Amino acid sequence: MDLPNFKDILLKLSVFKNKSLLIPVVIGLVSVLLIIPTQLMSSGLKKQVQKESISNGHTRIKDLSKNSVSDELLEMKTKQLQTRANDANEIALLAIQTTQRHLLSHDIFDVNDPNSLPSLTFLQFGKQYTDEIDKMIAGANAGDCPSQAEMTRAIEESGVKSRSRLGMTGMRDSRDTMLTRPAPTRRLGGSRMGPLGGMRMMSEFERVVVDELCQKRAKELSFYVTPAQLSGYELWKKYDINVQNIVAVEDCWYYQLAYWVIEDIFDTINSMNSGHKNIISAPVKRLMRIGFTMDTNISRMGRGSYRSRGTTGNTNPDNDDRPKYVLSSDKQTMLSETCTGRYSNEDIDVIHFNVVCVVSTKDFMSFMKELCSAKEHQYIDESGQPHTYKHNQITIIETNLKSADKEDLDHAEYRYGDSSVVELDLVCEYIFKKEGYESIKPESVKTTLLAEEK
Repeated sequence: MDLPNFKDILLKLSVFKNKSLLIPVVIGLVSVLLIIPTQLMSSGLKKQVQKESISNGHTRIKDLSKNSVSDELLEMKTKQLQTRANDANEIALLAIQTTQRHLLSHDIFDVNDPNSLPSLTFLQFGKQYTDEIDKMIAGANAGDCPSQAEMTRAIEESGVKSRSRLGMTGMRDSRDTMLTRPAPTRRLGGSRMGPLGGMRMMSEFERVVVDELCQKRAKELSFYVTPAQLSGYELWKKYDINVQNIVAVEDCWYYQLAYWVIEDIFDTINSMNSGHKNIISAPVKRLMRIGFTMDTNISRMGRGSYRSRGTTGNTNPDNDDRPKYVLSSDKQTMLSETCTGRYSNEDIDVIHFNVVCVVSTKDFMSFMKELCSAKEHQYIDESGQPHTYKHNQITIIETNLKSADKEDLDHAEYRYGDSSVVELDLVCEYIFKKEGYESIKPESVKTTLLAEEK
């Protein structure tokens, strides 16, 4: 739009000789000229806003109202978020509780200065260790096969009773009545040279008597085990209290860990054998070993040599099978290459252990599953209040199976029933959450670990 010529207008308005009136008139004219296009533009802007913004806004509001979250859904989502937060907190708490376990001695682990402890304290720990293992065995109704003395006595008593009834004049010792193999020997728990001693062969009569005695024992027990096959038992039976206190404290700590492992394995076997009357029908027939080193006395599929533990200043020569923390920088602390990639670090401690069992062939997978399942334990807090917690700390990292030959010298005096059995040889890792027990871990153990990690 063309603007008017203000000069012409002013000439025509020459009536305004007074300059004081001229300026307001000019301002008024300009205002009028600006108001007209502004009104026109305002009208167009309103139509555009009405068409594009307000109309679209109404449409979007209607669409959003159709998809709005109801109060019930909002409440449900809020509860879900709270549940997830609670789960995260619960998981953290459970991880700590797994390591809050029964202590064999508070006197040792709660003390700041190991040198202040009398030697009697360590002997008491040893007695507690062996007593608890004896209780486990008795509580499980477990035990060993007949001893040499028991077999000898049974043969002598049966011989006396049978002479008149069978017309026997005594035990025949001629070569044609002897078995073709020597009397059974055992590698585990000490050597054993047969019921009559030495390399003496058994007659057919003696063999029948011994078999009956062994069958009777198998029907009385839940599974076979001897304390000597459990790590630390023999050590603490004859512990050398002349070692330095700091060494004795470390021994107590590491065998506290061993005790927890042994406890879990007994719980596993008890669960597997629950409901079975005796060894003959039970899935787990025999516990051959629980250890923390490779033992050459155990047949391990021809692999591995004995690995002594890494020393931490310990000069006790009888202590060669205590647990060791697995460190990524020290392969000697491992019983097997770990498939989990877990090593001791600022959050967890890791140890390896070896367990060997005789298990029914059809049940070895169930045993492995049960071994790695969650288990309950009792914990008494500082105020004396008992708590029931759960832990699940075992992972199998190596498995070896071999058929258990019932005629082999390792098994000749054991009776497993008619079903086939296997020797199940496992290497496992055990995880401890540091936060759960770091406050009671001996300072010498912490110092040693820090030095070994560097």
